[in-house]
Amino acid sequence: MVEDNLDYKEYLKEHGLKSTKQRNLLLTLLHEASTFATAEDLYFKAKQADDTISLSTIYRILELFNKKNIINKTTLLEEAKAVFELKPIAHRHHLICLGCKKIIDIDHCPLESFEKKLEATTDFSIVDHKLELYGYCKECKNNIPKKS
Repeated sequence: MVEDNLDYKEYLKEHGLKSTKQRNLLLTLLHEASTFATAEDLYFKAKQADDTISLSTIYRILELFNKKNIINKTTLLEEAKAVFELKPIAHRHHLICLGCKKIIDIDHCPLESFEKKLEATTDFSIVDHKLELYGYCKECKNNIPKKS
């Protein structure tokens, strides 16, 4: 994760990447985001700081950051739209509302013991996992049509 006073040049170097103006800008925007952001959201914000940046550049950088494990990429099911966030220090899982698209962090990992059991019974070495649960938040579940 990028800390407030961390030099992006060093951070990118740690991930095997060269520091560029566009990568630094995208890291700054992701760091400042309070929630997941779409590539389009990031593009419109980046355009305010650098009017030469293109949407395709944003997509290329996001794919590179995802490949280098700098960001989390999540897909909103019903829209088939990807959203991005910087990798947090501690890994997190999410509840994603299908109504309003709100994303709520789960405060603990419910998979740790399950993961250890799987490793023991399958001799598989698990290095990471991702859990996203889709449903309706408190506000939206009242608007779901009742089945008869």
